[in-house]
Amino acid sequence: MVSQEIIEKSARIVSGCRHIVALTGAGISAESGISTYRDSGGLWDRYPEGSSGGIVAVMTRHPEDAPQILMGFLNGIRAARPNPGHHALVDLERMGYLRAVITQNIDNLHREAGNSRVFEMHGNIYRFRCLECGKKKIMERDKFFETFEKFISKMKRFSFEEMGSHFPTCPCGGNTRLDAVAFGEPVQDLNEAMTEAGACDLMLVLGTSGVVYPAASLPGIAKSRGALLVEINPRESALSDQCDLFLEGNTGEILPLIVLSLKEIMVKEGGV
Repeated sequence: MVSQEIIEKSARIVSGCRHIVALTGAGISAESGISTYRDSGGLWDRYPEGSSGGIVAVMTRHPEDAPQILMGFLNGIRAARPNPGHHALVDLERMGYLRAVITQNIDNLHREAGNSRVFEMHGNIYRFRCLECGKKKIMERDKFFETFEKFISKMKRFSFEEMGSHFPTCPCGGNTRLDAVAFGEPVQDLNEAMTEAGACDLMLVLGTSGVVYPAASLPGIAKSRGALLVEINPRESALSDQCDLFLEGNTGEILPLIVLSLKEIMVKEGGV
């Protein structure tokens, strides 16, 4: 359990900063019930061969299990809602401290919570991109799951062609694909993420293992430009040695306490 002294110290750090950026990983989504690849019983555990290529590689290698794998993944996404950690980031934005969220998650939870500047390095599960004109469009949540349930109900073995046939057609007439980054594909919003990392005076490192690049390079960029790094994680990560402060625990438990302490500081200083 993180002490009140460390919570207050973290809040004082936040109060002294004016350009805060949050880098979030799978851990913050796990607190909303979305299983990570590395969880015990997760994808890497159940399908060690091919799992390093992500869910698409696993379904390609194990096409007979694809319906079960895909439905399990989608059920986790459908049940998930923003948790107190997501809402605390919204509070920080509304209070004028947080400038941007950089996330490796594709679940749209930061946007659902209410953050306005979200850079999704691995894309967004609800967004489709036209293969012809490049136009992107978010599909309404219920329609998205209806589309995939129809596909899965008819699926015997996984194939890109069959999955793509259920996706919407762009107004230009082009076919679309999910605007989520598969393993081996270039990440999205990299320039924006690097700009924010270089401009921030504090980066919050939240629920990331720090082993997936290029996202894992962003704290180093921030640090090299003079920013402080504060990490909240259930266990130390590959980034912990770079951080000025490490708070052991879940983002959804610790960050709201920091926000509460920050509000108390603002009241004392006449900021509220």
